[in-house]
Amino acid sequence: MANKIWIVNCYTGSPTKCGNPRYLEFAKHFMENGYNVTIFNMTTVEDIDTDDDFVEAYYEGIHFVHVRNPKYVGNGLKRMMSIWAFSWRLYRKCTQFECPDIILHNLHIPFDYPIFWMAKKLKARYIAEAWDMWPEDFVTFGLLSAKNPVMKIAHAMEKHLLEKADEIVYTFEGGLDYLHRKGWTTDENGKIKPEKVHYINNGVQLEEFDKNIKKYPRPDSDIQDDSLYKIIYMGAIRFANNVKQLIDAAAILKENPKFRFFIYGDGPDREVLQRYCLDNQITNVVFKEKRIPLCEVPWVVSQATVNVMNYQKNFGPHGVSSGKMFQYFAAGKPICCNIPLKYSEISRRNLGIDKDLDTPEKYAEAIRYLAEQNPEEYKAMCARVRKAGEDFDLKKLSAQELEVVIG
Repeated sequence: MANKIWIVNCYTGSPTKCGNPRYLEFAKHFMENGYNVTIFNMTTVEDIDTDDDFVEAYYEGIHFVHVRNPKYVGNGLKRMMSIWAFSWRLYRKCTQFECPDIILHNLHIPFDYPIFWMAKKLKARYIAEAWDMWPEDFVTFGLLSAKNPVMKIAHAMEKHLLEKADEIVYTFEGGLDYLHRKGWTTDENGKIKPEKVHYINNGVQLEEFDKNIKKYPRPDSDIQDDSLYKIIYMGAIRFANNVKQLIDAAAILKENPKFRFFIYGDGPDREVLQRYCLDNQITNVVFKEKRIPLCEVPWVVSQATVNVMNYQKNFGPHGVSSGKMFQYFAAGKPICCNIPLKYSEISRRNLGIDKDLDTPEKYAEAIRYLAEQNPEEYKAMCARVRKAGEDFDLKKLSAQELEVVIG
């Protein structure tokens, strides 16, 4: 039986440091089903008190190998080179570990291409999993032209890697459509068989979410006030999230004292928008903490009347896999999104509103509609949202992933 699985992702932290629990949950499920799992992640020189390239540790029974790497700040070139250094070091020295049967690799093409070479070197079954559209996102966000020679090389590497992968997993629904548009599948005389492409979104740890609601309530009289319509935004406060549009909608709803908007998060636009609210007397917007512990997020979003997702136009052209969306699902409250999402669970399941709310008036009206539904309709919508959370429970997704991984 092929029973040794390596999960390779630069950014999978230990249980106390992990931002996205996907691979931790997968590792636990794989182990419960008799598989021997090792997670390889990247750690900085400052976090390792030896000169070794690798530091092994166990967290909650999960075997980790921390790969020594230079420190970097931000999302620039140093980050890309850090990913390459992690991948190259692991490729060069992988034989010092017990050989795996399967490698599940979180993609950052082209910077972690050596992990693909490593799978070939070790003759392991290779599963390519994409959470983001690297390298396509560099074009989508205007960082590089599609005609740039660097992009052409990167896309050629992506194409070759995906052709050779045993299975491909996308955490957003439009992954296969992207491959069709590229002309890389056998349907377009390419080499990638559509049947080896799978969609398994990021999901939520539902049991942990429910425990944390009870375990970590926040002493916040605003959020505890049941007389209010509590409109909650949680996330980055920056240009890409277009939070000003939400604030302008709040200004329209100021005439009704029941509407109160709570904004959690930080970013370059936070202070600017706080000043904007003061200057324009938008008194129903309350800026809360810049950051709260992840364990306290479930209580906050479960107290909302409406939870908000806020983006610039054309966000998520291949679908959305944001952790926030699944936290909102688990919270079981209607969701309002200011853009029409591609492959939208919100529209598909009637969980709220996601459409082109391109004016504050449209945005305000959508929020008003969701908050002021009659009690029976509101309760039914809440139940549908919660059911979506159950369908995207990581325990269910772990079982789906294991089927793909073992083939």
